[in-house]
Amino acid sequence: MCGHPLKILGFFLVVILLGLACQGPVGSDRESGGDHQGGTLRRGNGGDPGTLDPALAEDVHAFNVLLDLYEGLVVQGADGTLSPGTATAWDVSSDGLRYRFALRKDARWSNGQALIAQHYVDGMRHVVAQGSQSPNAFLLSPMENFDAVARGELPSELLGIAAPDDRTIEIRLSQPAAYFPGVLAMPVAFPRLKDEHSDPRAFKEASYFVGNGPYVLDAWQIGSHIRLKKNASFHAASGVSIDTVEYFAVEDPSTEYNLYRTGELDITSTIPPAAFSTVSLERPNEVRVSPALAIYYLAFDLSEPPMNSLAARKALSMAIDRDRLTQLLGRGEQAAYSLVPPGVSAHDMAEYSWKDMARHDRETAAKRAYAEAGFDSESPMTVTLTYDAGDVHETVALIVSSMWREILGANVELEKLEWKIFLDTRTQRNNWQIMRFAWFGDYDDASTFTDIFRSDSLQNLPGYRNNDYDEILRLASAQNDPVYRAQSMSTAERMLLDDYPIVPLYFYVNKHLVNPRVQGFLPNVLDRHATRTLTLR
Repeated sequence: MCGHPLKILGFFLVVILLGLACQGPVGSDRESGGDHQGGTLRRGNGGDPGTLDPALAEDVHAFNVLLDLYEGLVVQGADGTLSPGTATAWDVSSDGLRYRFALRKDARWSNGQALIAQHYVDGMRHVVAQGSQSPNAFLLSPMENFDAVARGELPSELLGIAAPDDRTIEIRLSQPAAYFPGVLAMPVAFPRLKDEHSDPRAFKEASYFVGNGPYVLDAWQIGSHIRLKKNASFHAASGVSIDTVEYFAVEDPSTEYNLYRTGELDITSTIPPAAFSTVSLERPNEVRVSPALAIYYLAFDLSEPPMNSLAARKALSMAIDRDRLTQLLGRGEQAAYSLVPPGVSAHDMAEYSWKDMARHDRETAAKRAYAEAGFDSESPMTVTLTYDAGDVHETVALIVSSMWREILGANVELEKLEWKIFLDTRTQRNNWQIMRFAWFGDYDDASTFTDIFRSDSLQNLPGYRNNDYDEILRLASAQNDPVYRAQSMSTAERMLLDDYPIVPLYFYVNKHLVNPRVQGFLPNVLDRHATRTLTLR
């Protein structure tokens, strides 16, 4: 997703491109000493959560904290793998449409109240019900009757979830969704206590808070920090090593970086671009970089010339040296030659056939495609690249336009817009030719990227229309065979790449600094690192 806080969800990197001076070698007062196991973990959170109500949360700052305060039927491990959470196990019907979860008998809320299956039913019904204002209710859209319930045409009691008894939850889907268990590990699927959680203070004040996770809310000072303490009522409390965790709302990456250097933070939410190279050389063991579920790309307006020419689009795509681009940016991003980022589960990535061409050969092929489209030095292509102010967008636009001029001889005009105007322009395809954008996936599955280019997708920026592509994705979504589905998704990705409706430029990466005293911090594509998976030495 883009232009949406969650979709910036754990993944959008706040950066300063120019003027951030590198501030000396990285050091720490508490490198390997300090608090021992059972102590306090201090985490940079990049900002304050908009809310700690799981139904309304939509930003990464909230998600980080909520994964400590609540537990879903399913939980994500340190490496991203899924396992039972409040559920002890689950099974799926052969057609992929029925899920049955067995709830653990020792599950309790932090106030000591027994946690029963109906609380999960209430939570998901609350999220989907008309008027809930839940920004991520759509993640539950595979559930039976979702659309009718969300529109108010059916009561929430007819949503595809029920509790036959206190220890059993049954979920019915309208079609198979292989990624659905991962959704159940997210806040949108957390349980709800109708009475306690109807009071907004339950998500703001420690004395009113009731959760079912490894930690409970201890204090929240807006603009400063959130402190959590270990939940003694949690069913797996004996396996939770760290007693206290503090999330610091530090919005400026350079400030957060300095707090880390002085030993006041154990984990940062990101790494400032200007400091990335230096810290990578000086403290390589503390730099954690891994693929993120996000792609930065250019979209073509396919409805008008010259972008309605496949050869023209191919020429522009091949003329961009993505490896050089990411090196010039110096942010650690990974060059993109596919739509789906590396690290996505159960996906056989398709890539451009020319990915490994020597630079000279690739540029020669780009020039041939340019000529095939009817352009040359006498009659050059003239295009406008539209982007929004801020972040790294202008730098990318300058680098890309320079490559198009240098390799192809194209005339490129750059159009910079303020964010709100940019978003308005984005919806009016006749007002732009080539536009930069980004997509941040919602869940660990290739479909969160391939589906946005379906003919009927509201996120289909270039207006891509390919009936065969749509049909492959439709058949894949209706299949419960993981092998068939993986092959179909790869075929669809290859088809999209061959049609060149977009130019993938780079994949975002997750970037953190982690103090050596923190153990168990492993890379995962969703960049989720619950405190329960960490220990201190």
